[in-house]
Amino acid sequence: MTDQHHDAGQAAGPPGIPPGRPTASGARATEDAEPGRPWWHRPNGRVATMSIALLVVTAVAQIPWVLHGIGFRDKGIVPLWVLFLLFAATEGFVIHLRVRRGGHAVSLSEIPLVLGLLGTDPVLFLLTRIVAGAIGLALFRRQRGVKLLFNVALLGITSLVAIFLFHQIAGPSTELGPRQWIAAYTAMFVTDVLAVVLVTAAIAFHDDRGEWKRLRAAMQGTPLVAITTSFALLTALVARTDPRAVALLGVVSLAAYLAYRGYARQSQGHAQVEELYEFTRALGNSLDTREVVRIVLDQARDQLRAEKAELLVPSLDGHGFLQIQMIGQGEVVSNRIDELPQGEWWAPAADGQPVLQPLGTTKPARAKRGRGAADVYADGMAVPVQLGELTGVLLVSGSLADITTFEEEHLRLFQALANHASVSLANVQLVDKLRREATEKEHLALHDPLTGLANRRQFQTLVDAALAATPDDTFAVMLMDLDQFKEVNDALGHDTGDALLHEVGARLQRRLGARGLVARLGGDEFAVLLPSISSREDALAVGEDLTHAMERPVPVGHLMLDARASIGISFAPDHGDNANTLIQRADVAMYAAKKARSGVRVYQPEDDQNTPTRLAFIADLRTAIQRCELDVVFQPKVDPRTGAVIGAEALSRWHRTGHGFVPPDQFIEIAEHSGLIRPLTFQVLETALARCAEWRAKGHMLHVAVNLSPSSLVDRTLSDTVARLLVQAGLPASALTLEITESSIMADPARSLATLDGLHALGVKLSIDDFGTGYSSLGRLRSLPIQEVKIDKSFVQRLMHDASDQAVAHSAIQLGHALGLQVVAEGVEDAETAAHLAKVGCNVIQGYYISKPVDHLSLLTWLAERASNADPKVIYPRFGT
Repeated sequence: MTDQHHDAGQAAGPPGIPPGRPTASGARATEDAEPGRPWWHRPNGRVATMSIALLVVTAVAQIPWVLHGIGFRDKGIVPLWVLFLLFAATEGFVIHLRVRRGGHAVSLSEIPLVLGLLGTDPVLFLLTRIVAGAIGLALFRRQRGVKLLFNVALLGITSLVAIFLFHQIAGPSTELGPRQWIAAYTAMFVTDVLAVVLVTAAIAFHDDRGEWKRLRAAMQGTPLVAITTSFALLTALVARTDPRAVALLGVVSLAAYLAYRGYARQSQGHAQVEELYEFTRALGNSLDTREVVRIVLDQARDQLRAEKAELLVPSLDGHGFLQIQMIGQGEVVSNRIDELPQGEWWAPAADGQPVLQPLGTTKPARAKRGRGAADVYADGMAVPVQLGELTGVLLVSGSLADITTFEEEHLRLFQALANHASVSLANVQLVDKLRREATEKEHLALHDPLTGLANRRQFQTLVDAALAATPDDTFAVMLMDLDQFKEVNDALGHDTGDALLHEVGARLQRRLGARGLVARLGGDEFAVLLPSISSREDALAVGEDLTHAMERPVPVGHLMLDARASIGISFAPDHGDNANTLIQRADVAMYAAKKARSGVRVYQPEDDQNTPTRLAFIADLRTAIQRCELDVVFQPKVDPRTGAVIGAEALSRWHRTGHGFVPPDQFIEIAEHSGLIRPLTFQVLETALARCAEWRAKGHMLHVAVNLSPSSLVDRTLSDTVARLLVQAGLPASALTLEITESSIMADPARSLATLDGLHALGVKLSIDDFGTGYSSLGRLRSLPIQEVKIDKSFVQRLMHDASDQAVAHSAIQLGHALGLQVVAEGVEDAETAAHLAKVGCNVIQGYYISKPVDHLSLLTWLAERASNADPKVIYPRFGT
């Protein structure tokens, strides 16, 4: 038979106890150092138990032989001391057949084994085989520990079986006839198969149960049994005829051995090239970092015939390494090394230098001075692995028994593997980075970056999905807007506003729980999908619950902020069959709730101003503005004490085609909400300045007043536009009065004040319109750059009949004069009111008693008639009625 030995690598240990790592005493830490487990349950313990059992069987089987003997009639062909030397020597002539990480050693020991079977005392022969084989294994193969114990037990049990089979078939005769030949061949083949099975079992017990699948591959050396057994029989025949001829057969045997070993090495070299190709192909087929690391470690162990493979990846923060080890049956474990151990033999590889540490050396073969120069017993290699700008370390240690130790050729192969590993790891890192970026972009595309909630796009997708999944079922969509959130941003800054929004989103999620999904649509708008809500009452209950949750102060830093909210609700499919319609109608209901201060409101058709009729109205208004089809009329302003006309207020009028006259309050409000107020204001302003220039050209030194909308006050370009139009009309800034309301200033005080300061710097006269109807103008009046206040007509029209209105008008006039402001009263409808206002010191009056708003030509006619009047103090009432 061929002599089979267990050359499987000792399995890598558990996390934290890597096998094969050199220790200070020169021993190797293995998995048998595992605490808390009986030694016979550990990999080496299982193999040791199996080995002891085999030795016991061998010893017990010899008892009958010792007591009775087998009864050979003569001495053996070869003396015992010669057999002893042959058994020991043949352990140095071994051909290793690799089977993955295991190995089977084929030697020439069949020759002395067959010679010993022919006539030698079985007990002495068996002892000689065991002792000589153990010496050869330890001396030539450098085997120690469990591996040596198992292989000695293997020699014993296989020799025992060979002796028994040979004795049973050959019988007591010591002749070398055909019967003895058959006995020898049978004994060798059977014991060779037995050895292969036992070696496979040892590998499976140790660390790789999959070794049984490779049993057939392990049988590839069995055909050599016929050759070595034939040489042994020829040697026996020649020895009996002429012992000197044995030397010739020895030469032939050695030559055949060397030839086969060369062939085996060449075959395994070709196999190694094929494995390297398979390695690169496996790396190329994987884009997963964990899989690539597993392939690298697995192939490094297998191809370099090592017990352990390990990858050290430097941390991105520059402190420590991530240690990834392959242990046992391909299990990959990792842990963090806070600092690179300076005493480790492989440390120089972290600086980019390959390290070869052959068995028995006390210093690294290649290392920078001052690094890794510890005096330790080691057997390993380490090579640098480039990972982009970082350098990792790939190392193997503990060479398997089919190689004496790692050499330069192994280091070159290791570097080739590391180069392929570097490229693959760099590629997968790039792919991982792209995946992370794609995932982040996908997440950002579907989520709000501030709160982490779903964004408008994702919310619309979810609503459409709910509609598609249950087209006939009812569910609710809520839209929530924070009340007076703008004031938080203006007063405390956007950082505080963002913190408030983040906390509101988290509070909504906690309060809503599993009842629905929360999204942030933008600004201070949040949306809620309630898939299981089917009734108006249930939806209102959820809405009330959420508004109550918002009423509790929200902690933001050291502040406690109020976050009251208004909520609008729409239902599918009653209020819409798509996400956009449901969200839009919930938005309409939310604004209706905000306007009514009701907190929560379900959508009602009458709340929706974006009806087809309204949209058509907006389209017609846009067309009229673009075509300059709106009229500008003027209402004179008169000094009640002298009767002198000092100016006129410009007002816009619209006669809608096919519909007739449209009240200003109606189309001005729509223009404000539809974004048309800016072009409308600039059109009126340009027309008014042009007309004022004509008045002055005809000798009427009047000023013109134009109303500004709230949105105009936050327009940063307003001052520049007004300056350009004044230059275009050839008028001084003092010829223009801009009227603003208290409420428009309060909508955005900071930006409004900046705009007013810019207009004031131009020299434009500023007037507070509808004075007395606001809620904070008295407190802000002193800080505003205004020159005029205009008492609202609601206090003027009943001035002579209502003591309260009269008191308000008197107070406004006195306050204005105290602050150095001119006071204008609008809505003067009769002579008695005009006379009273003149008496109490009102500076200017306007109203239907003077004139209704008239077109430009009618105003010029009226001005001409007044100029020709002999008594300019006479006020012509109700002109043009």
